[in-house]
Amino acid sequence: MILETIARFTRFARDNPSIDRRSGVSARFSIAAAETVAAAALHRATVTGEETAVARIVDLESVVEVLRGKIEFESGEEGRELEILDHLMRKSKADAVRAHLGGVDLASLVTALEEGDPVVTGDRVTAAAFLASIPDVPVLDEIATRLDADTEGKRANAIELALEGLYLTRRIDKEADESGQTVYG
Repeated sequence: MILETIARFTRFARDNPSIDRRSGVSARFSIAAAETVAAAALHRATVTGEETAVARIVDLESVVEVLRGKIEFESGEEGRELEILDHLMRKSKADAVRAHLGGVDLASLVTALEEGDPVVTGDRVTAAAFLASIPDVPVLDEIATRLDADTEGKRANAIELALEGLYLTRRIDKEADESGQTVYG
């Protein structure tokens, strides 16, 4: 699902009129994005002691900053590069949510988040810690089933995708800080 989101991001970048068509968006763009995500997952596993490094939605946050220098923008877009790439990444995540979780009723998750504590994830939050902070609602099993999330890391990634989808549809809030933490609630 992460690689699929990167592929969507690449396609949107190729089709975006703000990006210089002459220089284009190369295959190296996607490869650099995948390497960045893999490095973020490996870093989290190394720092936190997780046994297996699993890429999660939160790892996509670093992709935009890294890839800004890999493409050329049209001359009228100077100063808007990050804004454009952020928009394309949000669009890519939203498409992934629709493709994988379309039709899943996430209202119980929204209600649980509204009534409970916010959920914290980030580049130094293990899958186990993240999953322990999620309210226990039956829809989590449906999310995991839909995304074939059969390990702790994959389940964390699947639930992060659902939370990101809820944020993108403005059903919950999201705040990110410089320390690498993202709070949903």
